[in-house]
This record gives sequence, C-alpha cells and structure tokens, in this order.
Amino acid sequence: MKCYVIGNLKGGVGKTTTAVNLAYSMSRLGQHVLLVDMDPQTNLTPFFAKVNGNGHNIKTVLQHPHTVKSAIYRTRYRGIDIIKGNTGLLERDATNIENLSKALSLVKEKYDICIIDTRPAIEQITTSALAAADVLLTPVCLDKFCRDNLLLVEEKYHDLLEDYPEIQWKIFANKVENKRTQRNTYLDMVEKHCWDIMETCISKGAVVENALEHYKPVMKHRSHSQVAMDFMDLATELQGGQTWQR
Repeated sequence: MKCYVIGNLKGGVGKTTTAVNLAYSMSRLGQHVLLVDMDPQTNLTPFFAKVNGNGHNIKTVLQHPHTVKSAIYRTRYRGIDIIKGNTGLLERDATNIENLSKALSLVKEKYDICIIDTRPAIEQITTSALAAADVLLTPVCLDKFCRDNLLLVEEKYHDLLEDYPEIQWKIFANKVENKRTQRNTYLDMVEKHCWDIMETCISKGAVVENALEHYKPVMKHRSHSQVAMDFMDLATELQGGQTWQR
C-alpha cells in the first residue's frame, strides 16, 4: 500500500478537493483506496460517508491502533473505503506519532493506495500522518505567495527527513488558468528550485465548485470536463504513467 499525505501550510489550495478527486480517479484506475480524514474540520468525510458520532473514527485509531479495522467504512463508491474524521480531534490524541503507522500496517494488504487529508499546519496530528506516508503531495496555487509558501514547506520537509528519510515530496499546480503571471510563477518553480514538480496541472473551473456543492468527485459530476480529465492524468502520473481511456 502506497500512502499519500495531501499537505500544505497554506489554506485554500485545494487539499480536500485533491483528496476527493484523486481517490476517485485512483479507483477508476482499478486501485483499492483507503481514505483517512485527519482534518478536524472533517470536510472530506461527507463526500464518502454519513457524518455522525457513531462508531470508531480517526480519533479512536490514533488512540488505539488495533481498532483500525472497525473504524473503516465502505463508501458509496466502489473501491473506496474511509476512516472518518472527528471534529473533536485534538493534538493530545496524536501523542504517539507512530500510532497511525501501526494502524495502517494492519490493513496494508487490503489496499493499494492510502490518501490522507490534513489541515494546513505541521503539528502532532499532521506529523502522525507524515510518519505513515510514502509521499507528501502538495497542491499549490500559482499566485504571488506560491514561492514563499513552498520554501516553508521545504523547510518542514527537510526536518521530517531526519526521522523519516524515505518520504518523497511532490508538488503540482492547482486551479490553473492561462495567465501570464501564473506561467511566470510556474517557470520560477521549475527553473530556479530543485523541487519535484509534477507535469500534470489541474485546471480551474466552475465545475469544481458545482461538484463540491453536491459532495461529488468532479469525474462523477461532469465526467468529460477538463478538470475531471486533469485529475485522471494526475492519478496516472502518480501511478507511473499507467494508461487509461478518456
């Protein structure tokens, strides 16, 4: 099982949108996906499961890793399961940084992909996610704050490498429009820094907001939209170029 943490220190860059659509796209490629909602806002959960306080969830798993199997719920989409979020999730629930890793190791044979949604901060909860990760996947918006934001993430990433040297860091551009300022920002990222920038960019489109309002992946809402195609391309690139039919 390969584990992706969707993370950025800046809000509003599309972390949850990425988690939703990447999970659905991966499932379309035949992958069995486990989603983990580690953001106390629990924005990811309602896309895939009922939001309620019944049963085990991420709070339970972080406190008691052996409960993980009873905390996994089937979703309305084939090939996607979820560990639901908890609005009462606190920093002290993640005191043992390794607990999520222990929990996921108990179910790793059942899934091909794990995707973890996090909040825009590096603290105990997010560090627990990163301790379990193979890849830190960072969506960025190509605005005037992009470079400074990535420099901060890079600093935190290098700190993580001291304890978790196997973690990869990949970056992709989100909400992309055909604007000169965005092109210049992208060129700066590619040419002036040794960052692993993915070739796939995600277009900006009203279809994203429409899909969010209906709590649906874009591919499920408008399957032939450019954004839906972009997320399929992103999933394909992450899978090493596995082909899919448009």
